[in-house]
Amino acid sequence: MIHLVTGGSGSGKSAYAEDWICSHCAGGGAMFYIATMIPWGEETKRKIQRHRGMRSEKGFTTIERYTDIKGLSETWESQTPGDCVLLECMSNLVANEMYQPEGAGEHTAEAVVEGIRFLEKRCSCLVIVSNEVFGECAEDSEEMRAYKRTLAQVNIGLAALAERVTEVVCGLPVSIEGSGAADAAKGGAGMKLIIGGATQGKRAYAERAYGVLCWADGGTCPLDAVFDCEGMYHFEALIRRWMEAGQDTETLAGEIYRRNPQIVIVSTEIGCGLVPVDGFLRAYREQVGRVCTELAAYASRVDRVVCGIASHLKEE
Repeated sequence: MIHLVTGGSGSGKSAYAEDWICSHCAGGGAMFYIATMIPWGEETKRKIQRHRGMRSEKGFTTIERYTDIKGLSETWESQTPGDCVLLECMSNLVANEMYQPEGAGEHTAEAVVEGIRFLEKRCSCLVIVSNEVFGECAEDSEEMRAYKRTLAQVNIGLAALAERVTEVVCGLPVSIEGSGAADAAKGGAGMKLIIGGATQGKRAYAERAYGVLCWADGGTCPLDAVFDCEGMYHFEALIRRWMEAGQDTETLAGEIYRRNPQIVIVSTEIGCGLVPVDGFLRAYREQVGRVCTELAAYASRVDRVVCGIASHLKEE
């Protein structure tokens, strides 16, 4: 089986993953830890040392592997199907594949998923730790956007293969279990709000669940399009444009509900990460949170999408 574990920096996801696999494999086969972090500089070396200390008494055999997981076939033949494997972590592996000379480059997503399929066939339990990096409001470079898109593509692909997906928040595991588009379609009439980090598959989910075919892009559409469109994605970008134009966003949610109560809204969560230094960005981040909170109160259905899987936060 595959168990995908994700969460923010310092959320406790690594400790949870280690404890979970040790419990699952107690009395079973050998346990292997595939470490993907390249030891660059003192900070990284200290982090690696910390993780080694966390698992020092847990019985893992550590394998350092920075790229080409499938290439482990050269040495994996001696392992037994009953073994358990913990891969830590996917965010490092994706970066290595994208930017290291020996990496897969533009074929990173395919190479990583292929490597995971290889591991799945050679062990009874595979736990993969990934990272939640999709909730920042700061403007990314093109290179960073490409990295996040690729990591999200990998996470969504792995979640589709996994039997379990867990998000760790403040050390607490939250099981991510989607009920599927068919169940979402039972949401009936009324506003629908779909939220989640960037590139998590929110719009694709909305189309499966609610059948929205005519979309407005909040980043480019007329500012008043939200009052008559069938569905809007990049809603957070519309709020930014309203603020840049000097428009009042304090009453925006109520006005949307009054004039377009059947709209399907897809918005990216941008309230995570460091508080921006720039005053406008601070105000923008807070206002997106406030408007979406008010919309959630009006909506008949609120879904949150993580790794392509929707969890229902509200249904009337």
